[in-house]
Amino acid sequence: MAQNQWASETKRPFGFRDLLGYFMGDFGCNMSFTLISSYMFLFYTQYIGISLAHYSIIILITKILDGINDPIIGAIVDRMGANKKGEKFKQWIFRGAPFLALAATVMFIDASDWTYAAKMGLCIGGYILWDITYTIVNIPYGALSSVMTSKPSQRAALSNARSWGAIIAGVPLGVLIPIFAYEQVTRDGQTASIFRGERMFPIAIILGVVSIVAFALLYFNTEERIQHVEPEDEEVKFSYLKTLKEFFHNRAILGISLASTAQILFIMGGQQLHQLTYQMYFGDGTLSSYSILTQVIPLFVGTAIGGPLVGKVGKKELTTWPMLGAIAVYAFLYFVEIKNPILWIAMQILANSFAFGMTIYTWGMVSDAIDYQELKTGVRNEGSVYATYSMLRKIAQGFGQSFIPAAIAILIPTLDVKDAFTWNAENSLAIRNLAALFPLIGYTLAFICFMFIFNLDKETVTEMQLALGRHEE
Repeated sequence: MAQNQWASETKRPFGFRDLLGYFMGDFGCNMSFTLISSYMFLFYTQYIGISLAHYSIIILITKILDGINDPIIGAIVDRMGANKKGEKFKQWIFRGAPFLALAATVMFIDASDWTYAAKMGLCIGGYILWDITYTIVNIPYGALSSVMTSKPSQRAALSNARSWGAIIAGVPLGVLIPIFAYEQVTRDGQTASIFRGERMFPIAIILGVVSIVAFALLYFNTEERIQHVEPEDEEVKFSYLKTLKEFFHNRAILGISLASTAQILFIMGGQQLHQLTYQMYFGDGTLSSYSILTQVIPLFVGTAIGGPLVGKVGKKELTTWPMLGAIAVYAFLYFVEIKNPILWIAMQILANSFAFGMTIYTWGMVSDAIDYQELKTGVRNEGSVYATYSMLRKIAQGFGQSFIPAAIAILIPTLDVKDAFTWNAENSLAIRNLAALFPLIGYTLAFICFMFIFNLDKETVTEMQLALGRHEE
């Protein structure tokens, strides 16, 4: 039996407060996520001293295990339902925020003088703890937008706000941290840009406090308007196999999942290679500070261009075709050796500007895909559907974060990331080539997924909302 649905009339109308609150949610999440994804690799391989092979295995296994937790947590959220205030998702975010901040801080304890086994233990245990607490906060946050509004334009605005939250969170991390974390050191007549991992622990503490404040702002500024009430005579049961079967029959969620997998494996994974490119190929790790421009400027461009067009063209359409430009730019970067770091950054800005739709509208398309599953099955279980999507993202993150060190170890065997004497011209060029190749592959695969698998174009979304009894006023 399908769930009864109603939009609460006691909630205030959707407005700027909701956008601000949802913005602060991803801002808070990325106080730890961006920190972990950008600096955990450097911290544990260059500073703590874990080998590339061991690090690769640790990340792969822990991420797969963590991905399995996602549908379990999503099912728990769906099963427990809303509290007396009508909050199904916000309550989890608010309560989990302090634990997420603590777990991110644990990740950067200075263990450089510990035994190798203890270093491994901290990396494994700390990462599992952080992954679990992140899931407890992020799964409800991701599903929250689907109950804040059903209007396509408002969902696009929420997706845009979420993207800005992630990017703005990356500004202090991307600009300030490299300034403090890298230092030019001369040894035996050779100068290299060295990562100073002992400075990461106090940074993690500060970012943890900021994240707690951000989640509090989300809690007090967002509203859950769409309620789903089960008939009293019907017991809610969770079957992961049923959810998984429905998930893989949902062409929309499958398409966006595969596109996100390509993005995480190759595009986001390539960010680690860009850090090494600045450090080794261009000889200055602090250049990473300018790489934030490759995310901020495209988001400005996308907001300026996409805002007036998304209602007319559609999220899928505005995401897919411009991506061909990103593919062309990264193909140029791969085949043409660029030795000027400013030009290298400028070309990335251009490429990512073509791909702005993937940054801005992904989360809105996920909400549409959740509605599509409701249309096909008659059951509204946004927590479980989003959790399954998140599980695939987590597994992709595991492969992506482990694939980079594994690829370096296999393709550039003479490079030791801990030994600056191995950062010679040949090895540095190989790193630079990988930094261009990975996004090229990622954008190509994402284009194929949006073009041939994801099936929710503008017309289909409008018809779906009408069939579900919702429409744009």
